[in-house]
Order: sequence, then structure tokens, then C-alpha cells
Amino acid sequence: MAKIRPAHYKKMLSPFKVGRVFNSVKIKPGRWPLRYKSVSIEYPSRLNAMSMDPSQIDINKDFRYTPGEVVFSVALFKRVSINLRNDSKVVVAKDSKRPALIKHAALLMKIALGFKEGFDIAVENALEIRHCGLGSSSGLIASVACAINEAYGNPIEENNLIRYLAQNHGEEIDGNDLFLNPVQCIGGSAAAGICRAGLILLAGESLPIAKMDITGDYGAVIGIPQDVKDLDSNILMKKEIKNLPKFIATGKRYGKSIAYNILHKMLPAMAEGNLRAVGDVIYEYRFNMGSIKNCSFVYRKLPQLCSELSFIKKDNIAEVLSISSVGPAVFAISKKTEQCKKIFDSRGLKTYLLPLNNSGYKIIDKIKND
Repeated sequence: MAKIRPAHYKKMLSPFKVGRVFNSVKIKPGRWPLRYKSVSIEYPSRLNAMSMDPSQIDINKDFRYTPGEVVFSVALFKRVSINLRNDSKVVVAKDSKRPALIKHAALLMKIALGFKEGFDIAVENALEIRHCGLGSSSGLIASVACAINEAYGNPIEENNLIRYLAQNHGEEIDGNDLFLNPVQCIGGSAAAGICRAGLILLAGESLPIAKMDITGDYGAVIGIPQDVKDLDSNILMKKEIKNLPKFIATGKRYGKSIAYNILHKMLPAMAEGNLRAVGDVIYEYRFNMGSIKNCSFVYRKLPQLCSELSFIKKDNIAEVLSISSVGPAVFAISKKTEQCKKIFDSRGLKTYLLPLNNSGYKIIDKIKND
């Protein structure tokens, strides 16, 4: 197992100023003046079912991460509204949660597009589930960025925007709205809102390479342990660093097998709309290749919990059973959502039943700029 290099990581994990750009983005040629003075969108959430090579999540200095990701888009929406101001300021509504992330997204777009306008930005996110593996941080940043991109006529193309947001990601520091912690990001939250599909496969530098719609008779059941602690991103990052050698070892040991399963099993299954076969590949990775144990640094009871729930997949109650990202959220995708919910409830989980989302983010309102 690789040795932990705390001094090596310390410099790369130094907090950075909100709005700092580490990797630039290409925009479409031409002029892109403000087209809409007001934009409101609803933005979905993502479930990260698995990665393709967990060894590539090791921290690097260029913010470009290539482990790949299998993502489900679910109808857990946040609503973002931006409105043109008479000055050049970016002002976040006082009742919007996590203002540092909102400001970071706006400044990333301001730097990319070079606009001089200012905006009032408000985010309604009543069901905020922070640091549980649902991509709440990256989803918040992506939602604001997409609203601003809409306001200017979408000058940043979809794949470029996904990569730009992934490669300039940070997460808030409790009590500090001026700096962010660098945290690895693969692009799943941006893809879940941008790609207009219920299932998305990302490879390389956050590039969507396959998509699949999921029929409406399927639903997602998400369970979160009620005794999990809401920890600051800095604490979680320190815990992850101690466990990175396990992720690297898993990638080196199973990387070829995972790649084979993705190429010869998952991609054909997606082409045929076979969700059960997709779930088989996910289950093999999570339950039989050590992934759940690797992720238990977030919630030590995770291996036992998942073991108790494994029959949901084995007995064909659900097509997909996994944790999301590093957890502690556990999810199932099934036609038998009420049965799955009862099972989750019986294990003491706080349970959410949600539709899958095939349509990306939704434009609620746009008002043209005179």
C-alpha cells in the first residue's frame, strides 16, 4: 500500500480565494452580450454510482481528475434565480445557503465570459443534504453557472462547461465566505443537469461518453443514516487523505476488470436500455471490490449497513443498489420503490423517494434584456 505523503498534499490543499480559476475554458467564437436580464431554473441532483478507476482520485495540483463516473440524475431540485443589477456587483440573497459557493460559481462565469454586468442571485434549496454523497456542493456551483450561461445565450458549450466546473471546484469552509477548500471533482453534478439523461457515463477529463433515459416506472430511493455527523469539508478531506492509499490500491488491483465491465457489459446494456445489467456492474464494483469499505471513513457503519441491504439487489427487488460517491447515502433504483423504502426505513435510515430525471435542468422563466 502506498505511503501517505502529508507534506506533499499540504501545499495542494491550501485554501484558495472564492472565484479563483485554475483551468480556463473555451467559449464559442463571436460576441455574447447579455440576452436575458432575468433567468430562473430548477436544477437536479446526482447520484454517483461508481468510478472507473478509483486510483485516479489521488490529489493532484492541476485540479484535473480522471477516475470516471457513473451518474444518475434525480429530481431533487434547487431553484436558482438571477436578476440584472444596475452595477457590476454579484450579490447573494441573504437567505440563500452556502453563499461562498454561489459567489464562486458567479465569478467563474464572469471570468470566463468577461462580462461586466452584476447580478442578484438567489437559491431556494429547502432540502439541502450536505456532505452525504449527493453532490450538493458541485450541484450548487453548476446550477448558478448554468443560469448565468443561459443569460448570455449559452456561449460555453455543454461538455466544456462540465469540464470547466469540475476543474475549478472547491467547497466552503464553515465560518469563512472568502476562501474555499480544494476538493476533487469529476463533473457528475454538472453532467446531471446539463446532459438531459437519467444515466450518464463520464470518462477521461469529465467527458460524457454515454447516456441513457430511464423510464418513468423506475424511481430512486435514497437512505441516509440518521446518526451521521455534518462535518466541515476540511475535516472530511483530512479523513479522505488518510484513506487515499486504499483507493489507489483498489484502482491498481481492479482497474482492468472495471474497464472490461464498463466496455463489454455496461455500455452495451445502456445501448439496450437494460438497467439490471448496468446495476450488476455497479454492484460488482461496490460490493465485491472493496469500494464500500474504502468509503467507510465517512461513516464507519457503512459496510455493515450495506451488507444488511445487499439482498435488495440479490433478490431482484432493485435493479441498482449502491452508495453515492463516498456515502454515507445509500440508494436503490427500482420499480418497487415502496418496498425499497420500507426496507430502508426498517434500517433506521432517513429515506427519500424521488423520480429519475431525464431532462437536465429546467428553465422556469427568462426575461429578455431590453
